[in-house]
Amino acid sequence: MVKKKENRSFKKEVKKSALSGAVQDLENEIRNLNKEKSELKRENTNTSSSLESAKKQEMELQQKISKLVEKEAKLNQKKKSLQEKIDKDADRINKIAKIKSEISDI
Repeated sequence: MVKKKENRSFKKEVKKSALSGAVQDLENEIRNLNKEKSELKRENTNTSSSLESAKKQEMELQQKISKLVEKEAKLNQKKKSLQEKIDKDADRINKIAKIKSEISDI
């Protein structure tokens, strides 16, 4: 009878040992997962911050582009106006030259 008790006791210890080992393994795995989770949260925060920064920079650049397009339109209008004046002056010069030529023929 003593052997049976010792045998049972030994089996219980083996089961406890196996269970405590499994529990310890699970606790280690949970610790590792928590570390990984924290790292992923930190990376996510950094990525979100970078994304916000990129969006802000994009908006600033779009505003600059918009201002440049507006300036370009004004300059094109000014160029067109000046070209019209040049053409008008060229026509006047040609008319004057023609009149001068006609007068000298007389």
